[in-house]
Amino acid sequence: MWRMRRGKDRWAHAVIGPLDRGARVIWFVNSRPLGVRDFDDWTSAIEWSDQMRDQNWKVGWRLIPESDNAPTDRDEPS
Repeated sequence: MWRMRRGKDRWAHAVIGPLDRGARVIWFVNSRPLGVRDFDDWTSAIEWSDQMRDQNWKVGWRLIPESDNAPTDRDEPS
């Protein structure tokens, strides 16, 4: 859903995936899962993920452009 950075050594991202009934949001910091939350529908999952993104922004995290070579689940920050 989103990728964010704070300073040079902190990376966060959230992903959304389907469930049999609804959707699941998993969020990570520095490629480590921090939490998971299940929702009855995709709309609720997306809204909640957007709220988390907005809260992170308020405390100094910034969005990473898609073209940025930021770390993913498989990479560690350099």
